Amino acid sequence: MTQLKELESQVRELVMLLEASKQLNSNLEMGEVLESILLQMVQVVGAEAGTLWVLDGERQTIKADAAYGPSSADILNIELKRDEGIVGKVIETGKAELIENVAWHPNWANRVDDSSGFITKSMITVPLAVKGKVLGALQLLNKKDIAFFSEQDIRLAVALANQSALALHNSQMYDELQRMLLSMIRTLAKVLDARDPYTAGHSERVAKYSLWIAEKLGMDAQSCEELYKAALLHDIGKIGIPDNILRKSERLTTDEYTTIKQHTVIGADILSNIEPKEAMVHAIETALSHHERLDGTGYPHGLAGENIPLFARIVGVADAFDAMTTARSYSAGASFESGVEELQRCKGSLFDSRVVDAFAAILQGCNYQIEQYEAQQERGYRL
Repeated sequence: MTQLKELESQVRELVMLLEASKQLNSNLEMGEVLESILLQMVQVVGAEAGTLWVLDGERQTIKADAAYGPSSADILNIELKRDEGIVGKVIETGKAELIENVAWHPNWANRVDDSSGFITKSMITVPLAVKGKVLGALQLLNKKDIAFFSEQDIRLAVALANQSALALHNSQMYDELQRMLLSMIRTLAKVLDARDPYTAGHSERVAKYSLWIAEKLGMDAQSCEELYKAALLHDIGKIGIPDNILRKSERLTTDEYTTIKQHTVIGADILSNIEPKEAMVHAIETALSHHERLDGTGYPHGLAGENIPLFARIVGVADAFDAMTTARSYSAGASFESGVEELQRCKGSLFDSRVVDAFAAILQGCNYQIEQYEAQQERGYRL
């Protein structure tokens, strides 16, 4: 009977670990990965609370990036020195610690409890390490129902920590690649804008306006990020337009206008050669269709209504507004108020009404003080 209970217990452990592994590897977004790691660990071990600490090698600090339990909100974002407390020791040595009474431990640093009001009694602390590199540590606090954690608990915690560390490592690598990609896209946009002094900063402004519109429309964070990148690249096809046409200060001839309209097709073709192709779908559609108009009078394909991709409809509004309100060699540029009035005059015919109304609400809501609105928004951005 005892052997049967032990076998049942081992099966339950395996099922929990397999389920935890599936959850951990189902998402690469850093915040969700950290929360998933912590929640799985707390549930598997039966802890009252938990904290996931991530090492910042550059700043030599350890930060609480995820927390679960009654005082979690007060623990988030607390920073410790790299060698501070039990978590610092575990990160330094790479060895797990099972502590029955933290008050008796020589490395116990109680300032986290002091800050949060939580009372830690017993604790498991396990390192999160990949290929010998410690990325952080996870602490599980106060065993539920019984006084102390067991050796079985620490065995489970270590097993799951090995999978968690790999998920954290993959997520960090993903975030680094995303930051690198965004940096390259921004650099490319700046190089493109630099060809014409009158359009300097155009791509960044269009991307910024597009992002604001998307948020106002209630689009999710991933879609907003994809739209921002697509908007930065919307004019990439102008690389293929000769300078004598692109920078011409007088009115374009019919042939020159036909040539400059080709930037949409050229841009889509350039972006379609970037791998992986599935990551560039929105950018390709936006580069190709941001000059399409709701009534079918746009280019290059005369698309109408909802046949125009949503990203292109949003960027089309942002692009038109920036073109109207930016000084050019042939125009002083309209005021923001006049730009909004023109968008509203053309909504339903040239521009998507929902998109125009969202953008107008933003600008009117901040009394057209765009810099002030931008400063407020940037506090919450991770782009």
